[in-house]
Amino acid sequence: MPNPEPNTFWPSAKVRLRVRFDEFAPPKGNRPPAPPKNPTTVLKGTTSLRAPLVVTNDPLVAGRLRVGPPDLPLAPGVMNQTGSSDGRTWTLLGIIPKRMTWNQNGIRTADTLSATIKFIDCPVDPRTIRSVAIEAFLGTVTSDEHARGVGGETRAGSIGTTNFSEPLNVVPDSYRDPAGQSRTNLRFQGWVDKWTVDWDDEEEPVISLECRDNTQLLIDVEVPPALVVSATKPIDRAIADYLSNFPGFSGLDVEYRPHGVAPPVLGQALAGTAFQPKLGPAPARGGGAVSKLSVWDYLTDVCGAVGHNIRVEGTVLVIEQVQTLLSNKSAKRADDPFDGRTVDGVPFQYRRFVLGRNLQKLQVARAYSKHAPTNVEIRCFSARRKKTLVVRFPDPSSQADLLQTRSLPGDFSTDQKWLVWKVRGIEDLGVLKVIAQNVYQQVGRNEFSIDLTTRNIASFGGENSLDPDVLDMLVGDTFELLVARDDDAGVVGDTEDALLSKGQSMMEALGFDPGFAAAYARAYVNEGFQTLFRVRQMTTEWDGDEQGVTISIRGSNYVEVRCQKPFN
Repeated sequence: MPNPEPNTFWPSAKVRLRVRFDEFAPPKGNRPPAPPKNPTTVLKGTTSLRAPLVVTNDPLVAGRLRVGPPDLPLAPGVMNQTGSSDGRTWTLLGIIPKRMTWNQNGIRTADTLSATIKFIDCPVDPRTIRSVAIEAFLGTVTSDEHARGVGGETRAGSIGTTNFSEPLNVVPDSYRDPAGQSRTNLRFQGWVDKWTVDWDDEEEPVISLECRDNTQLLIDVEVPPALVVSATKPIDRAIADYLSNFPGFSGLDVEYRPHGVAPPVLGQALAGTAFQPKLGPAPARGGGAVSKLSVWDYLTDVCGAVGHNIRVEGTVLVIEQVQTLLSNKSAKRADDPFDGRTVDGVPFQYRRFVLGRNLQKLQVARAYSKHAPTNVEIRCFSARRKKTLVVRFPDPSSQADLLQTRSLPGDFSTDQKWLVWKVRGIEDLGVLKVIAQNVYQQVGRNEFSIDLTTRNIASFGGENSLDPDVLDMLVGDTFELLVARDDDAGVVGDTEDALLSKGQSMMEALGFDPGFAAAYARAYVNEGFQTLFRVRQMTTEWDGDEQGVTISIRGSNYVEVRCQKPFN
């Protein structure tokens, strides 16, 4: 593979804060809007609505539902915290962080952001603030824009009805890539959990911000005991209707993936025994703990009951099967701007990282116990049938050749591995099969992991200054890992080439037993290593003092991918 010429680029970051000041006994006539009259403890569905919100179809994204006020349509991706009639909500623009770390923590954990900014850039005492929303931008500017920005030139921008200007050397909100498509530099939307001001006699005072994404909104609200997700509507519409009862969820979207596939209906999949009397699916904790559940816990239980996962991307709640997200045969994310690339006449579909080219560090690991693939047995007691329903994946009767086995060193030590997973209230064997396959995927996809580190914000063949496509990667996206094998690639490439062509003789020359050398060379050649991986976690670190970005990606996959086809 060719070694692209290094290109000069200037990474840039900024944060935007939306600050809500505390009331502190405001004068009459300047009080915040009254909260809903109904407390959450009395909500019983459509007979006791709590918030005047409605659910509408997103006019710009097919299949996406938006929760918001009927008389004030919101722009895509905008939460309802940009301003307030009482003059206590303000937007602070153009704050350049000294350091910033953005963590994509996986499909079951909220994404987080930590940022350090100079106190002089935002000299505000946190004791005066009630809440803070945050947006973080990270991207690049060209050498020309950087020079002109340092020289004092600015660009114009606007947020709603507010116009502003910022230096050209500060990353813009959006830009156009070489293909002419509009791209965003917005990387994180969320809320400040903690605002800390540090004064030090020897160093300049700074503000440290610890933040979580919009999952926090759902975690902070307790489940009303009698308000439930509808069992008669498609699950995306049912969840959107549920969210419309809460004023703080205005601006959130709900989307079922993949597009074009009919979302499941709870009532068609779950038996009547799965429901408390007219109260919807039973929360996992059950009993008196219901009042202590968060909305996020409840929605996770509801989606899990039909073999689905729910997660937050920006302002969108995404519902899909884990199998759909992780399968190597799945179509790419619809809103991913990366559309393949061609280098020296060779086209490739996924982002590519090449050891010896655009990687600083690579670590490869395989889990032999906790995260190793295992056969799954789902058990569910049926009160109607008076028996326990059992579904296995892979099915020993029809997929015996796919069963996972545990082989220890020596003879007579091979056995099957089974994970027993108990669920309740499900009568449909097809739903149990979907749950079994998704549990299999969640466990097995962690068997083989790689950790790579790069300072490039463009994948192989791209220009950092014009197409920082690595910053657009999200959990679940596919990427390709290759090893350069030409003469200047280093020891790893030379060793791999030697193993492929004359592995046994090379190992013997290093002093290994001839039998061991032959067995290892045969295993290495026959393994058929995967080159495609899915993003499991990703950390992006920005250091303003060094003008640099460091990206760490954890990818996971099987050693050998099996059972790709999902059940209906």
